[in-house]
Amino acid sequence: MANIKSAKKKINTIERRHQENKYIKATIATLIKKFRKLIEEGKIEEAEKYSKEVYSYIDSACSKGIIHKNNASRKIGRLAQCLYKAKVSTTNTTIETSSSTSETKEENTDIIVEEPKTKKTSAKKASTDSASEKKSTSKKSTKKDTEEKPTKKASSKKATTKSE
Repeated sequence: MANIKSAKKKINTIERRHQENKYIKATIATLIKKFRKLIEEGKIEEAEKYSKEVYSYIDSACSKGIIHKNNASRKIGRLAQCLYKAKVSTTNTTIETSSSTSETKEENTDIIVEEPKTKKTSAKKASTDSASEKKSTSKKSTKKDTEEKPTKKASSKKATTKSE
C-alpha cells in the first residue's frame, strides 16, 4: 500500500477508471448479444436499425481508449458481415420462391447483372485518361523549374562579382 498522499489518490482514480471501463466493455458485449439474437430470430430490419447504435457505442469506446481501434474495427466488421449474410440469405430465399413461379423475373435479373460490368469498364478508361493527363502536366512543370534555377544562380554570381 502506498504511503504518499498523491499515490493513494492515484490508486483511487485507477480503480474508478477500471470500474468504468469494465462497465463499458460489459455493455458492448450485451449489445452484441442482442444484435446477434435479433439476426437469429430473423428480425433483420430491426437488427439493421439496432446496428447503428451498436456501432456508435463501439466507436465511442474506441475513441475513449477503452478498446483498441483494431479491436473495435474487427467487432464492427464481424457484425456487419453477419448482418450482410442474413440479408443475402433472406433475399435468396425470396428470389428462389419467386423465380420458380415466373420465368420473366429471371430474365430481368440477368439484365441487372450485365449493366454494372459495362459501367466498370468505362470507369477504368476514364481513370486511365485522367492519369495520363496528370503525368503530362507534371512533366511540363518540372521542365520549367529546371530552366529557372540556372538563371537565378547566374544572377547571384554576377552580384558577387560586382560587389568585389
